[in-house]
Amino acid sequence: MSAHCKLPRHAPRHVPGRARGLTLIELLVGLTISSLIIVGTVFVYSQSRTTYALNDRAARMQEYGRFALSVLEPDLQLAGYYGFSNNSTDLRYMDGTNEIPTSQLQQDDAPPPSAPATINSCGNNFALDLISTVEGTENAYFTTATGCQPPGGFAWQTGSDTLTIRRASTAAVKATKTKLQVYVNELKRSNQFIFNDEDAPGPTDARREVHDLVLHSYYVSDRSDGSASTPSLRRKVLSTDGTDPKIVDEEVLAGVEDMQVQFGIDTGDHNSAAGIDVDEDKNGIPDNPNGLVSRYVNADDVLLKTPAKGGVQAQVVAVRIWLRIRADDREPGFVDARNYDYAGINYTPAGADAGYRRIVISRTIFLRNARTI
Repeated sequence: MSAHCKLPRHAPRHVPGRARGLTLIELLVGLTISSLIIVGTVFVYSQSRTTYALNDRAARMQEYGRFALSVLEPDLQLAGYYGFSNNSTDLRYMDGTNEIPTSQLQQDDAPPPSAPATINSCGNNFALDLISTVEGTENAYFTTATGCQPPGGFAWQTGSDTLTIRRASTAAVKATKTKLQVYVNELKRSNQFIFNDEDAPGPTDARREVHDLVLHSYYVSDRSDGSASTPSLRRKVLSTDGTDPKIVDEEVLAGVEDMQVQFGIDTGDHNSAAGIDVDEDKNGIPDNPNGLVSRYVNADDVLLKTPAKGGVQAQVVAVRIWLRIRADDREPGFVDARNYDYAGINYTPAGADAGYRRIVISRTIFLRNARTI
């Protein structure tokens, strides 16, 4: 046998070879693909956040608009409601032993001597002028009375309108001297009063009730309770708290930068002939308004004024309202170049105001208590 040992034929042989890794080109390609995926993911995430933020702003403004209308609409629908009657001439003010009819309680008349002075802070008989169930001002604040201006540091938003609503509360309450109230009688319409006393002018039961007198005067302010740079919808209110009736100021909604109002009026002219259809007493005021809209006019239209001032004292039966509402804060990189054209307003944001998104909402509200004769 040979001196050298031979391996069996079936024994495995070790063949040297190279262990392969990634080449530089492969590594660069992989990094490029990974970077593109990461960049795409970040872009999609950023776009999703931007879209969410835009949708959230839009949803908030829509929500603000719905809230504002939810306050204004039922208030307007109840304008002219006085318990068992929608006729303000059924009521008289109890001034001591005297009874003053509402026809002598308009804002051009002297206030009753015994009426609380604070209810006249927005002008004579401002809270007692129940014949004017709905009124407004066009591009002006509703009074120049110093006791009725916006709160200290606040100012009326230039160019906006105002809207005043007078009515009674829907719920019957107890008589109290801290409130201005109405005593309504379903059984005897001539026995109905406006009063300010802890004792009602008559007995109370299911058909003779006491209701609070409601006064809401809406306007737009240049600032809000929470921000000096955010406008707001505010209102003057006939307060039911304290020791004496008075007109106070409260915020309704921040972010409202304009309110415009038009009135749908019944002029008493519904036939083909010009002028009032029926005016038998020749006082220049329609005798039989039927609650149908003859036309829409601005708040300062002459037809809303008394005959002595050239009008026909047309009855308001519907109100159109426009509200321009802006977002809570400026949006980086956004410029609002839109032209807003509504209710005779032509507005294009400029300067810092162009950085806010905004919407305009509108609604026509019909008065349920528009009186027909």
